[in-house]
Amino acid sequence: MINVYPWGLFINVVEPIEINKTRVRFLTYVSKPEFVDSGAGRKLHQVEMEDEVIVESIQSNLTSKALKRGKYSPTMERGLHHFHRLLTQFIDD
Repeated sequence: MINVYPWGLFINVVEPIEINKTRVRFLTYVSKPEFVDSGAGRKLHQVEMEDEVIVESIQSNLTSKALKRGKYSPTMERGLHHFHRLLTQFIDD
C-alpha cells in the first residue's frame, strides 16, 4: 500500500509468512521534513496502530461460517471495488 503525504511516502509492505500469518513492514520516505508534523499524516503511527487492530479483528473472523466469501466486502469496500474496476477498464482499453 502506498500512502502519499505532503512530506513524502509511507509504504506498507504486507508479506505472507504462513497460510494464516502475515507481517507488515512500514517504510517511510521523507522528502520534506518540515511537513512531517503538520497536516495529513501527522499522527501516522497512531492511525497505523488503529488500522492494525481492525485488520487483526477481521482476520480472526475470517474462519467464521457466517462470513460470505469473495474478493470484496459489499458493504465496506465499495470504493476499492470501484477503483479496481476502473483500473481493469483502463488496462483493457
